[in-house]
Amino acid sequence: MHSTIEDFFKALRGSELEVSLSAQMDAARAVGLVGWRDRALLKSALGATLAKTMAERALFDATFERFFSVADSLTPAQAPRPAIPGVGGQGGGSSGGRGPGSGLGLGGEPLSELLLDGDTAALARRMRQAARDTGLTDIWFFTQKGHYTQKILRAMGADALDDELAATRREAPAAPRLAQLERARQRLSHEVRGFVERQLALYGTAPTRALHDDFLLTQKLSAIEQRDVGRMHEIVRKMARRLAGRHSRRKRRQLRGQLDFRRTMRANAAYDGVLFETHWRSKVVERPRIVAICDVSGSVRHYARFLLLFLYCLGDAVSELRSYAFTNRLVDVSGSFDTLPVEQAVDKVLRAVGGSGTDYGRVLLDIDEQLMPDIDRRTTVMILGDARNNRGEAHAEVMQALYQRARRVIWLNPEPVSFWGAGDSEMKRYAPYCHVARECNSVRHLERTLDALLRASS
Repeated sequence: MHSTIEDFFKALRGSELEVSLSAQMDAARAVGLVGWRDRALLKSALGATLAKTMAERALFDATFERFFSVADSLTPAQAPRPAIPGVGGQGGGSSGGRGPGSGLGLGGEPLSELLLDGDTAALARRMRQAARDTGLTDIWFFTQKGHYTQKILRAMGADALDDELAATRREAPAAPRLAQLERARQRLSHEVRGFVERQLALYGTAPTRALHDDFLLTQKLSAIEQRDVGRMHEIVRKMARRLAGRHSRRKRRQLRGQLDFRRTMRANAAYDGVLFETHWRSKVVERPRIVAICDVSGSVRHYARFLLLFLYCLGDAVSELRSYAFTNRLVDVSGSFDTLPVEQAVDKVLRAVGGSGTDYGRVLLDIDEQLMPDIDRRTTVMILGDARNNRGEAHAEVMQALYQRARRVIWLNPEPVSFWGAGDSEMKRYAPYCHVARECNSVRHLERTLDALLRASS
């Protein structure tokens, strides 16, 4: 029972359901009380101890069904069916004293005899034991499928079977037994491979997803495939929630070691000057007020999507957020985010704001006319774009005015720094009027930039 419940905990972790040590102990006690035979009762008892929310319960139910379906697939209908793999059945060792790798199975039968006899019960038990002996529950990645398939086959006695097949081919190539064994060997390989794939789906979902997520974090946003967009949205939401949790509260930071003398004296006036109460200087930490201005032309619209998604998922970590989009004219898109869910609002903005080639000079004049009066020392202006102006007038003087009025001007450019100033790029003319100008073309870059922005405001 102990090894089986441990395997089940691994399966839960593989499905991204973390189980605390105390919950594992409660689950083990619950299994001791209800036993393994009544599947519905077992599921109810384990679910009550291991799943604390509706989302966790959904993960638990799916994992429970997959875990026990693997058990059923290893237990032939004609054999007495244990409730879970490794419990209620015989072990995989042989009575003849030789391990499964020797080619002998239960009762000392060679693997070839089990295959020719069609003894599916003994084959299932041997496969189950071989899987446990080879540590199949530790499988994480799809690249390990072939490795574990071969390990299980060898543990079941496939090496001895292959030697027998080779000898038969030399000595009696026309024997009917040879053709039967070759077909049975192929079926066995197919069954073991399928079993390993099911185990990978059971135990390797979370590690495989984590590895893919790490890849997506550093992948250029313009190169993200359509099939990964949904996953990227989830990654961004999680990152934003984490940052918001770190920075959201409006804190009062204590200036350690700096006594507020006046407040202290007033508070202790009733005590004849004896300092029973001391007050220390502190300052209020304001949440940032952000104006986001995004180029949504074809070359950078993917970056704009994730920046806007990130910003609007920050929630209370930002005191005020206004958003604008442009190609050749500035458009206020804040209203879309007031009335629609974030992802729908982003899609609407990207569809609605369009035009011909980008004109940063014209857009900067719009900024000067529409936004400049509202920019003050509490405002952070965040611009996302490649600064490619199609040979138009740059109007860098507006950037200079922004720099002088705003608390911070941050320019995120998807292009490498080595491209700045090349061709029709005006980035080198705009960068001197930015407090921060950096290459930003991945979710990891966005996370670091926004984390630094929120930290600078705290």
